[in-house]
Amino acid sequence: MRILLIENDPDDARAFRETLDKTTGEFRIDRAENLSGALEMVSGTEYDVIVTDLDLPDSRGNETVLEIGRRALKVPIIVLTEIDDQAIETDAIKAGAQDYLVKGSLDTDMLLRTIRHSIERKHLDWELRQARRRLRILHDAASSLETCTMKKKAYQLAIDYARMILPEAVCQIFSEKDGILTVVAASPELSSRVGNRTRLDFGLAGMTFAENRTFQFRSGEDMPVINSPDDGYLSGISIPISSRAVFQCLSLSKDAFSGDDTSMMEMLGGHLAETLDRITLERKLRNLAIHDPLTGVFNRNFFQIALNREKLRAERYESSIGFLMVDIDSFKEINDLYGHIAGDRILREVADYLSSSVRETDYLIRYGGDEFIMILIETGQTAAVVRDRILGGSRLAERSIRLIGRPVTLSIGHSHWDPKTGFSIREALAEADRRMYQHKNSK
Repeated sequence: MRILLIENDPDDARAFRETLDKTTGEFRIDRAENLSGALEMVSGTEYDVIVTDLDLPDSRGNETVLEIGRRALKVPIIVLTEIDDQAIETDAIKAGAQDYLVKGSLDTDMLLRTIRHSIERKHLDWELRQARRRLRILHDAASSLETCTMKKKAYQLAIDYARMILPEAVCQIFSEKDGILTVVAASPELSSRVGNRTRLDFGLAGMTFAENRTFQFRSGEDMPVINSPDDGYLSGISIPISSRAVFQCLSLSKDAFSGDDTSMMEMLGGHLAETLDRITLERKLRNLAIHDPLTGVFNRNFFQIALNREKLRAERYESSIGFLMVDIDSFKEINDLYGHIAGDRILREVADYLSSSVRETDYLIRYGGDEFIMILIETGQTAAVVRDRILGGSRLAERSIRLIGRPVTLSIGHSHWDPKTGFSIREALAEADRRMYQHKNSK
């Protein structure tokens, strides 16, 4: 055991050494005569315990204890002084000392017992402080995740907070999709792994996901999977996140993580799982709010959002927007003759046909009933070309004949809006609507 004795009186220092020499234990005692010398020694040497007088040439009272405590966070401090005073003892303990001894009243058993108990108390105190610190971090993590609206951000937040709780760990998160696990977030040391893919039946991540339970290994020998992509790490924690992801903390050192570490990571994983579930639900609700439940295309609620978005884009880049107004011919008659179930099938077929006729960047909106609006990005007078291509296709007629025994036709009007022309978007939409009715009436 290595002890730092801070004592400027050589007689008191000798008495302390002689008391310990009477024991059978192995002790190495380093001595500093003042606080500044002690702080230099603490910065370069690991001590098991520090014994200090309160009355030093360059420090008085509990400032000595406070300063040592700031420099040697994990080392227990025992105050050794000439004054037997309960108030001074209490103040020393409050300042961070583990115990208080009076010079001249020491015996070997008392000193050994005090040293042993001080080390135990400091260890427990340190563990308690660390637990409180980690719980505060966990609370902060929960608060941050609670306001997160994107999965990618949630994954990275979980990685960042895991590193705060376990500074010695490197972390990565796998997300499952279509039977494949993909690394979606990682600490800087593993950033090159982001995007890596692995099968569900391979490696520690695959086993964690498949069995939906936590694994902890303390050395390379007891790693639960052979030929794992995590080979090289000697200890680690692998946690399932609901049924959608795997969260791993790894270390190149043996026995880097305790059972408490695993519990903390499971709690963090629980917060992440709740966040991912919430984001998924919110995304579904947003989709329901802007999508037509029958056809799956955008609904009228989204029309103004898309229009405003593309108007700003066209003004910024001086581009134009094309519009197509689409109406299903004789749709009321189809409903009356073949029923509303058949009518719904026709609506879905029309939506599918129109979607396949334009680019992914364009918008198809069910405006109401049997009317659709198509917003064509960066499309000027070529909106007429798109219109003719849709009208010239045969797929819709063929599918509708199979469904109801007769071809379904469309009436389509086109227009475009250019921010440089001086016409409003409302006027462009009215022009497309007018042409659509003109087309319908010409049949």
